[in-house]
Amino acid sequence: MKKKILFAFYPLFVKYNHGIALLSALCKERGVDTDIYVLDSVKNFSDYILKNRIVFVGFTCVTEYDYKKCLPFMEEARRIGCISMLGGVYIRRGTDLDAPVDFICRGEGESLPDFLLHGDGKLFEKKMLCEDINALPLPDYELFRDIPFERDIPFLKGKKVLPYHSSRGCPHSCSFCEIQGQPKAVRCRYKVQEDLSYLIGKYSPDIVFVGDELLPYYNQKWRESWEDFRHPFVAYIRADIPEDMLVWLHNRGMKGCAFGVESGDEQYRNEVLRKGLQDYEIFRTVEMLKRLRIEYVPFYMTDTPGETFAIKAKTFRMSQELGGYPVVWKYENLFEMR
Repeated sequence: MKKKILFAFYPLFVKYNHGIALLSALCKERGVDTDIYVLDSVKNFSDYILKNRIVFVGFTCVTEYDYKKCLPFMEEARRIGCISMLGGVYIRRGTDLDAPVDFICRGEGESLPDFLLHGDGKLFEKKMLCEDINALPLPDYELFRDIPFERDIPFLKGKKVLPYHSSRGCPHSCSFCEIQGQPKAVRCRYKVQEDLSYLIGKYSPDIVFVGDELLPYYNQKWRESWEDFRHPFVAYIRADIPEDMLVWLHNRGMKGCAFGVESGDEQYRNEVLRKGLQDYEIFRTVEMLKRLRIEYVPFYMTDTPGETFAIKAKTFRMSQELGGYPVVWKYENLFEMR
């Protein structure tokens, strides 16, 4: 009997999940059928599993919020007798949890087909990484054909937004970052023009969300892989981005970006949060974004370790001065949606 896996996730502000789409492509390459379920009610989920005779269920969680929302569904899958798995961004952080599933993947799950086909469970036994992401297929967004494109950012509302990842990892060492446990060596995919030409031709998005932890604009080989390709996109940058790199991204189609400021107190930002970012660099970049008419989302944090009322006040003032579409997180809720 042909193997099949049902991918399940609780909808947050992003309903096109790049990780699931990639796993689906890998499974299909190996002859494993895939299906998807956006979690709604436990009864509906249970009925769907029984009706479609699902054996394998893979849950994906991005934050603490959707992990908690998924728990009743995990328990139901176990009650029915499915072989259940759990992975995703939240799980890779190394959070100590006792999830009601059979297997937990704390690394990158590209060897999932080996488990489904041959019972090879290495991806659940150690934190596996994909060393060459250039060898990976493009994500299978056909799986999401009946799910609307969505991205809950003001300047993206109503647009068809397609996720794409061209690298994994970040070379910086901010003390609070959720990816600080990942390898410092950034893994780049040097097929940007080839990838995006295909994805845009197939799915016709209005704009691409390049979801790299930090866009690797500092990597010349990565830049060369764009060739002359241009299409509207948004991405994560650092506020100390060199001016020539910002112009280069603008010329390639960057219409919006997000970057971390974290604290309005420069000394605290760099000595405690280890951001490595000066005030003048932030203001310089914001001024240039305004000139280039690139929308921007600055991220800030409050209630961080050692933060005083005076530091918090500086953060508020800076958020007012910089403008854009500021997002302020409470430190203890960085990975939880409220």
